[in-house]
Amino acid sequence: MSTPAGPATKPRVVVIAMSYKPAWRVRSYVRDLAEAGVDVDLLLPESKSTQDVELDPRIRVHYVFDVEASELPIRRIEHGLLFSVPAKAFGKARSLTVGRPALKKVDAGLALSRRLQSRMSKGIHRKMFWPVFKAARPVILSRRAQGRAAELDLAGADRIVAADQPAIPLAWRLARRYPGVRATTALDRKPYVS
Repeated sequence: MSTPAGPATKPRVVVIAMSYKPAWRVRSYVRDLAEAGVDVDLLLPESKSTQDVELDPRIRVHYVFDVEASELPIRRIEHGLLFSVPAKAFGKARSLTVGRPALKKVDAGLALSRRLQSRMSKGIHRKMFWPVFKAARPVILSRRAQGRAAELDLAGADRIVAADQPAIPLAWRLARRYPGVRATTALDRKPYVS
């Protein structure tokens, strides 16, 4: 005697894309899966990631941050030290000298100093901070995103896909937490799209 087959459940794929904007290949992959009837969850770093991107409404999009730059303390500290504090200091100093003929040379010196400081801050940001942060960002995101990923109930997922390089540490952590779910970096459509 055979048992009747239960209702077939739709396959579920969780795609993790931690680059600032999901690449075309990632958008194409999730669109193809959604068109094939697969339940797709897309985990992105921040809500700005999809501002100029059109995604299929069947794709459930989840975010780690609302705005990454304001929610990571290291980014706030760096921005404050390199840009905000000097701008306020120079602004206050210039407010005392602008419009006073006797302090015209001091005001010009302050304006020049402000421009030089701004260039130095941008250089430090680009040449020193950003390369270090770029290397550490995937680990920072994986730690912050674990709570968000736990809300997705990944035990019922068929596959976890790390769609880009920054997503690999998070996918690795999730693969260790859910050993029954296949984790991969391949955007493989074959199991779902005929």
